[in-house]
Amino acid sequence: LITNKRGWIKTVHLDEYTEALEGLAWNEMVLLTEVELIEKGVVSVEARRELIKYF
Repeated sequence: LITNKRGWIKTVHLDEYTEALEGLAWNEMVLLTEVELIEKGVVSVEARRELIKYF
């Protein structure tokens, strides 16, 4: 189980979205939809696809 969310986000090369995702618990983050990711500020289609793939 990954406990360091900030480190994980950096590992998957999406650290520009750390602030957008930082306030979420893991169980909330893995349930985010594409629309919710956009609302959180993840504007890059590629970044959203990567996050959804990992979730």
